[in-house]
Amino acid sequence: MTNDLGESGSPLHPSRLFSCAGQVAIVTGGTSGIGLATVEALAAAGARVLLAGVDAGDPVGVAESLAARGLEVAGVVSDVTSSESPAALVTAAVGLWGRLDTVVCNAGAALDPPDGSMDVDALDRMFDLHVRSVWRLADAAAPAIARSGGGSFIVISSIAGLRGNRVLAGYGVTKAANAQLARNLAVQWGEHGLRANAISPGVIETAFARPTTEDAGAAATRLAGTPLRRFGRPEEVAGAVVWLASAAGAFVSGQNIVIDGGTLIAD
Repeated sequence: MTNDLGESGSPLHPSRLFSCAGQVAIVTGGTSGIGLATVEALAAAGARVLLAGVDAGDPVGVAESLAARGLEVAGVVSDVTSSESPAALVTAAVGLWGRLDTVVCNAGAALDPPDGSMDVDALDRMFDLHVRSVWRLADAAAPAIARSGGGSFIVISSIAGLRGNRVLAGYGVTKAANAQLARNLAVQWGEHGLRANAISPGVIETAFARPTTEDAGAAATRLAGTPLRRFGRPEEVAGAVVWLASAAGAFVSGQNIVIDGGTLIAD
C-alpha cells in the first residue's frame, strides 16, 4: 500500500489538499460580498463555477469579468425562491461541464423590521430564501453530486442563528433552521458520499453588514465583544468554503463552522 501523503499526485498530498481542480460548483448569491469571494476562491482553486444571482446583481456581467481574468466562471440569472430554479441550476451546471461536485447556498437577506419585531410576512419570505430554497436545491443537486462520486453541499448560515438577537429576530430563526438542514442532509446523504456543512460568519465587511460596520456606535460595541478586535473579510469565509470543498475537508460533515473572530465565545 502506498502512502498517500508521499505521492505528489495524490489528492491527500499537502501540495494538493486544497485543490478543487476538476470540480464543478454552483454558488448562489454570487455577485457580491461573501458569494463573490467564494466564486473567485473556488475558481482560483481550479473549479469551474456557475455563478447564480438575481437580475439586479448582473450575474452574467460579473461572471464575464471574472472569465476575462482567466477564471472558468459562467453566470446565470436565478431567483432561488422560484420552485423551478434549483433544478434549472443543476441542469445548467451539468449541461456546461458534465458533472456537479460542490454547491454553496449563499443567497440571503435580512428582512426584519428595524424595531426588532417579528413580522410574519418577512419571516415567511426569509424561510423561503434561507430554508425552502436550500432544501429544493439540495433535493435537485444531491443526486447529481452522488453520480459524480460525492462532494460538498455548503450552507452559508450566520452566528445570528446561534445566539439571541434584538433586531435580527426572524433572520436568526431562519439561519438556525438552515444550519440544522445541513446536519440533516449530512445524515441523509452521507452514504452516497455527500458532505453537508454550514458556515456561520460573524460581521464580515460587506454591503450587507454596513449598518454595523459604518455606524460608529454599533461598530465599537461589536468590536469590543470580538476578541480579534476587527471585522472579518469575505475571503476569510471563502477560504473555509475551499477547505470544505477540497480533499482537506473530505472527512468533515454535519458541522457548523463559525467564522466570527471569537464573537460567539467572548464574555
